[in-house]
Amino acid sequence: MRKRILSVILAGTLSVGVAAAGAVSVSATKNSDDTYTPSPNVDAKTYKFALPGAWTSDYWKNNENCVGIYWWDCVDEPKNVFTHDWPGYKVLTEKEAGVENLYSTPVPAEANQIIFSNHIDGGMPSQPDFNKDRFDAACQIKDTGAQYYSFMESDYYTKAIWKYVWDKAADAAEMDRVQWGTDESDMTDAEKNQVAAIYEVLLEEEIELEIPEFGKYAKNFFVETENGDGIAQSFDNMVYVVNLDPNTMTISTTIVPEGKITYGGDWFYYYGNGEYGVWPTKDLLKANTGVTFDEKGNPVLPEGSELVVDKYGTVNQVKTMKDGTKQNFMVAGNFTGKYFSDTTAPEAPSLPPAETTTGSGTTGTPTASPDPTSATGATKTASNSTSSNSANGSVATGDFSFAVVIFVVVAGAAGVFYFSRRKFNK
Repeated sequence: MRKRILSVILAGTLSVGVAAAGAVSVSATKNSDDTYTPSPNVDAKTYKFALPGAWTSDYWKNNENCVGIYWWDCVDEPKNVFTHDWPGYKVLTEKEAGVENLYSTPVPAEANQIIFSNHIDGGMPSQPDFNKDRFDAACQIKDTGAQYYSFMESDYYTKAIWKYVWDKAADAAEMDRVQWGTDESDMTDAEKNQVAAIYEVLLEEEIELEIPEFGKYAKNFFVETENGDGIAQSFDNMVYVVNLDPNTMTISTTIVPEGKITYGGDWFYYYGNGEYGVWPTKDLLKANTGVTFDEKGNPVLPEGSELVVDKYGTVNQVKTMKDGTKQNFMVAGNFTGKYFSDTTAPEAPSLPPAETTTGSGTTGTPTASPDPTSATGATKTASNSTSSNSANGSVATGDFSFAVVIFVVVAGAAGVFYFSRRKFNK
């Protein structure tokens, strides 16, 4: 059963530096430079991270100059390798000319959630050795799903992309393509029936989906077999880009009464030269959105469209006119320009009175941290949940569950059942 750690734990892991009991385990997973190499027989994916300039304080430059990666409830997890546990393994820059802030690391494929940080253990103001510069410099993303997206689970990946993928799946199954309607927000009942039939054939014939024109991402869309999620989108070799808009951040006061920011963001396809987008290649991006790029790598939109860039230079959106209706979706961006050069920390979101914002983007009454790296040292717990959307870090039930479609359409039965995603097998 997929496990999701309560978000309050993750705010605690950012700011707490309590050494775990026991000696460092003998393992091939911890290199001499504290980076990670998978243990023998551990299937791993490659995850990239674009470090924002706002995370590169003088303290970071003098003490870290790397990124941190943390996961839990999985093989090779940091707490079984380090005595210090948090902030986990070091991630070093990927060698690419002109790109200083791209980092890359293997991660066990079965890891359900990960946290990228700037590898600073912020400590707590209540600790005798508290260092305010260190505390202020510590940055991390929210607990982020590392498994896959199902149909339109992220707002950035529009129906246009999924229609393209399902058409390729129909070709692989040697079936008629779906007769897509004009609804761009969800699947119609007719469309659900057709994709369910395609999925049934993909399962029965054990067809492995591969889309050659996606290049290095040819196998990122795969037939999900464990949870009935239809076709799913894995994040192998994709880059996580932090969103510096305060509206995507949360402040946690559960572990640190003074409050600490956790950042949102999402996974994107990486084109090289700091450029990224929501289609697996730039050619497909241009062909399906009309977007081109200028000499600086900035997206240029077709006539009749408009670009919306937030003041932090991180989120580029296109509003295209179709039948008189504006469509708003993420297209492309570049993380080597303002995103990295601007080291001014974004203004923190305000905390609503009488409420505590937890690391997952929900609000509620503070609870004691069950994470072993917290000051309490209590036993870690987890709760079963519906699928997670890492675009905002919150629990997202969604309007469409492919598992329900398969259950009703293929099995011919009506009713409601509990659905919880686990790791994917591929």
